[in-house]
Amino acid sequence: MECSVFRKESKLPVVTIIGRPNVGKSTLFNRICGKKKAIVEDTPGVTRDRNYSECDYNGVKFLICDTGGLEVHSKEQMNSQIRKQIERTIKESSAIIYLLDAKDGLLPEDEEGIRFIREFNKPIFCVINKVDSQKKDLSDFYALGMEKLYPISALHGKNIDVLLEAVTETIRPITLPQDEETAEAIRIAIIGKPNVGKSSIVNGIIGDERVIVSEIPGTTRDPIDTEIIFAKRRLIIVDTAGIRKKSKVATNVEIKSVASAIKTVERSHIVNLIIDAHEGAGHQEASIAHVVLNYGKGLVLVVNKWDLVEGKIREEDYERILRDRIPHASFCPVVFVSARTGKNLHRILEMDMVVENELKKRIETATLNRALAEILAEREPPSPQGKKIRIYYGTQVGTYPPSFVFFSNFPDLLPESYKRYIENSLRRKYTFLGAPLRIKLKKK
Repeated sequence: MECSVFRKESKLPVVTIIGRPNVGKSTLFNRICGKKKAIVEDTPGVTRDRNYSECDYNGVKFLICDTGGLEVHSKEQMNSQIRKQIERTIKESSAIIYLLDAKDGLLPEDEEGIRFIREFNKPIFCVINKVDSQKKDLSDFYALGMEKLYPISALHGKNIDVLLEAVTETIRPITLPQDEETAEAIRIAIIGKPNVGKSSIVNGIIGDERVIVSEIPGTTRDPIDTEIIFAKRRLIIVDTAGIRKKSKVATNVEIKSVASAIKTVERSHIVNLIIDAHEGAGHQEASIAHVVLNYGKGLVLVVNKWDLVEGKIREEDYERILRDRIPHASFCPVVFVSARTGKNLHRILEMDMVVENELKKRIETATLNRALAEILAEREPPSPQGKKIRIYYGTQVGTYPPSFVFFSNFPDLLPESYKRYIENSLRRKYTFLGAPLRIKLKKK
C-alpha cells in the first residue's frame, strides 16, 4: 500500500472511518495508509478534524479519512462541531467504515451511530476492532442489521486485507474518475460449453485475431485477458475454456481449465453465457447460469450462430423457450448474435454496460420502504403455525449485487415463496436487469 499527501483537487473516492470515541479509528487509519500519520492515544477525542491520506490498494486508489469520535446526541459544542464535520465527510464519501469495539460489545451509542449514517444512503462496512481471538463472540453485533461483519485488529494488522478487498471492490467500478486513462476496468467473462464460438465472439468484438479459433473443442485452456475501450470505459474481456460436464472432463489440463474458468467467473463483474443457437440451451447452460448468479455476478445470455436458424424461428419465440429452460435467469437479457457474420456483436457490450449499471443501482431507504408498504398491501405475508408474520422495514446494504435486509418478527418462518414474491415485486418496480438480488430477513 502506497500513500501520498492528500490533495484537495483530487477526484479519488473517499473512504471514511467513523465510530465512537476511542474505538481505534486512528489506529486503523494509520494501519491502512501504512504510516503513523494520525496521533494515536487511549484518550477519547484526540482526533477532531478530518484527516486524509491518499492510498493505493491493489491498484485501486482512494482517500482514507479519519474523523473525530461520533456522539450523536451530545450537546457539547465540540462534539456538535465534530458531528457536523462527520456529516460533511459522509456526503463526499463513497463508502463508510463504521468501527466498533469488540471489548465494549454493542452499546446503544453504536446503534444510534448506525441509524445516523444510514440516513445518507452510503455503503457501510461494519468493522469490529480489537478482535484478537477467533473465539470472540460477536453475535450481539448482528442486531445492527448489517449483512456482514468484519472482525479485525487494527493494532496487529489482523484481517485488514479482507476489509480492504471488500471496500475496494465496492468503490472500484462506481467512483473512480471515468475517463479512458484512469477509470477502473469492468471485467467481462465469456463463458460457455466448448465450441459454442466464445473465441470467435472475442475476436469479432476486438477486431483482431487475439485468441486462437478452432473447430476442436477445448482449444482455449487459460483465461485470456484483452483490454479495450468501449463507450469511454475500460473493459477487460476474458475468454475462457469451455465448461464441460464433470463426467466429460478427462485430463488434468481440462480439470484445471474448468477450475480456472470458474475462478474467472468469481473475479468478474459480468458474465456473458454463450449458447449455440442450433443446439439450444440445456442442463449444462442452466448449471453455468446457476453458478454465475450464485457468485452474485451480472449475467447476459448470448445466443451465437443465429445465422444458422434465422428465418426458421422468431427471436421472441426462441427467447421464451430459453427462459423455460433456464428459469432462474428469467431476469437476464438475451442478445442474438452471429460471430461469423458480425451480426449484433456490438450489442453484447452495450448490454453489458446496462447490466453493470443495474449491479451498482441503489434504492434510497425511504423509497424502498414506500415500495415495501405497497408490496405488503398487495399480498400479506402468510401466518404459518398461527403466527402473524410482520415485515417492519428494509434497507439496501450493498451493491454488486444489490443486497437488501428486511426486519421481521419471525424471519425464520417466512417461506421461500414469499421471499421470491418480494424479489419479483422489487424487479417490477426497479428492473435490476441481469443483476441477481440478495434478500435476507433478520429478527427485530
